[in-house]
Amino acid sequence: MPRAQLSKAGAKLRDQINKEYPKRKKDSDGWIGDKKHVTQKSDHNPDPKTGIVRALDIDADLAKNVDSWELAEAIRQAAKNGDKRISYIIHKGKIANGSIGLWIWRAYKGQNPHNTHLHVSFTKAGDTDGKAFEINFPKPKTKQEKIEAKPAKQTLCPNCTILIKKLM
Repeated sequence: MPRAQLSKAGAKLRDQINKEYPKRKKDSDGWIGDKKHVTQKSDHNPDPKTGIVRALDIDADLAKNVDSWELAEAIRQAAKNGDKRISYIIHKGKIANGSIGLWIWRAYKGQNPHNTHLHVSFTKAGDTDGKAFEINFPKPKTKQEKIEAKPAKQTLCPNCTILIKKLM
């Protein structure tokens, strides 16, 4: 088998993230599968013909006041906007891909919800295509922006709840 190497798209995305968040934690970063991955089908395993690995894990701790979910969403948007190098993304118990659901987030039912890192898998198009991704990288939020971003709690009065149940 050829020597294992990360796809050019994976290497480029990692480089862009490292440049955007130079002090980010990398404890949960990875690309090549461990012994557990070898026993199962995984994009972290090298392609037997080419040695290319088509998966990248990025630690969720990017920078102070930067939500990793926003980065996952920005990568999803790049794929939804036509970047054919991205196969799927998993983060915080959600998965999105283009072949099922047209890049809509849905529940991920795998063993690892990917809370400590976000997972990006790449297509074969990313094997040799290392051009920069068009991603709007999330910036740190101020205290006020964090407060404004929280959704307001919605509560129904008891009578409204009873009415809804009756209508169903």
